[in-house]
Amino acid sequence: MKRTDEGADADSVHDLRVAIRRLSRALRSFAQFFSGKQWKRIRKELSQLMDAAAAVRDNDVALELIDKAGAGKRARVALTLQARRREAEAELREELQNWQGRGFSREWREALEL
Repeated sequence: MKRTDEGADADSVHDLRVAIRRLSRALRSFAQFFSGKQWKRIRKELSQLMDAAAAVRDNDVALELIDKAGAGKRARVALTLQARRREAEAELREELQNWQGRGFSREWREALEL
């Protein structure tokens, strides 16, 4: 999360999505160690972060395809995608700061220790 918040380049966003998927699977695997349905709430919250990262990643993939197709970086479609990516990145950074500010990792670690 910290790496993506510092510089939301294509690689860090991709790595964030992979990490979220892995954590989500781990939460499901360790569900029996959480009280009640707490693991489901955490996974639901993770899905919101994943959606924000997906919006950025989708634009990255589209820009890469446009580039491979030979459209220049100044082509109208490329400029539109770049603008959408900037908007999505701002939303992702906001979501990341919310996550970091509320001590998410501490919360789920404490839940596992109970």
